[in-house]
Amino acid sequence: MISNRTTHLRKSVVAATAAFASIGTVATLGTATAAAATHPAATVSDITVTAKKIDNASAGHSYVRLVLTNTGKRTVSIKGFSGISFVGYGNGTQVGRPATWLHDHPTRTIILKPGQHTGELVQIADPGVYGPTKGHTVTADGFRVYLPGERAAEFAPLHVLATTRQVTQLAAEPVGVTS
Repeated sequence: MISNRTTHLRKSVVAATAAFASIGTVATLGTATAAAATHPAATVSDITVTAKKIDNASAGHSYVRLVLTNTGKRTVSIKGFSGISFVGYGNGTQVGRPATWLHDHPTRTIILKPGQHTGELVQIADPGVYGPTKGHTVTADGFRVYLPGERAAEFAPLHVLATTRQVTQLAAEPVGVTS
């Protein structure tokens, strides 16, 4: 049953990504180059993360785009997946399990000059998928986001209903799949 749910999550993220591509919203403002090795890896002092709901919900889940903006003064590189989890209760307590990483798209190095941004697509399973919601949901305060390779996290506010059950309710594509 879990593998079917995971397969469904992957197919849904692929379908959403394809839908965004067809209307021209999947793009990367940063550029992947062979010179990536000359640019330092992005840290929390370089990048600001915001969360934006995407109006493309489907049965059992919705989508959020994490926008990673280079607010620093240097050109940086990012490659891979962010560590993402819901936090709540007004104190940063993790809600549910961290996001799984979907490998439908390859990781690639994204180069961001100051002011440029890229994104990461996150799928959120509806809490009702996991059973009765009474006593098992909370409005999350947002996301705790660890950039690839980082040990310090950022907070991206977004009030959304999350399950408190210890299940994987988040699934993420690699950085750069959406802008």
